[in-house]
Amino acid sequence: MDRAEQLAVLSGAAADQWGLVTTAQAKELGVGAVPLLRLTESGLLENVSRGVYLLVAAGVPRHQDIKAAWLRLMPKTFAWDRPAGHQDSGVVSHASACLLHELGDIPAPEVEITVPRRRTTTEPFVRLRTAALDAAEITVVDGLPVTTALRTITDLLQARADGGHIGGVIAAAERRDLIALDDLAERVRPYVRRYGLKGTDTGRDLINHLVAQAGESLRRQEIERAEQGGFDAAVRFLAGNPDFAAHLAQAVRNAKVLPTGIPEFMDDEGELD
Repeated sequence: MDRAEQLAVLSGAAADQWGLVTTAQAKELGVGAVPLLRLTESGLLENVSRGVYLLVAAGVPRHQDIKAAWLRLMPKTFAWDRPAGHQDSGVVSHASACLLHELGDIPAPEVEITVPRRRTTTEPFVRLRTAALDAAEITVVDGLPVTTALRTITDLLQARADGGHIGGVIAAAERRDLIALDDLAERVRPYVRRYGLKGTDTGRDLINHLVAQAGESLRRQEIERAEQGGFDAAVRFLAGNPDFAAHLAQAVRNAKVLPTGIPEFMDDEGELD
């Protein structure tokens, strides 16, 4: 193959891998180490990580470091051929999952990936965590397998992440309907004492505690505050307008309910006002 053919072959695979291709995948496609080097020297490829190349024309993908680390776990296997739950596959988790879900502002200095069996890596900024994940705990974000928001929050608690940062993640996930608070409360109940609460406190107590630490609020709390604010404003209005308040009180006393159950106002003769 000449250079144009090599680039075309690599582009076809990289198109479904965020513009990325591994050395092992390139070899499977008939493009060896020497052609990769020449394509890199010519500026058509960029070596973005050990054994991972970016097609420069594709542009830099979001969260490139996470995607490159995930591709390296099974360097010969293309992204579309990787079954979730495979013993050599991995799922983006913990703080890295928060980045992909765009939840909170938890620091993510490492790429964190959960794998089903113990594995090691020589990459200094990649952390592999070992755990079994149920299919229901895995979702797909930007083509990557990622732990769900519910599992991600549980993992952060298990890893003893900062409570305020977790609270920010919870608040963001709840606002976007990525979690059900009842389900989360059940999952986080074992961690109440770890985060400074009493052993008798509930999972909902821990959720409120963490969200408050983050200086955030849950949507339910915001609605309650808005409702209270509207009630307080109405009380202030009536206090400042006694004639209107008296008229309203009289109208309420005269209110009757028709058989349909719809409130209507009637005069003393039983006729509609």
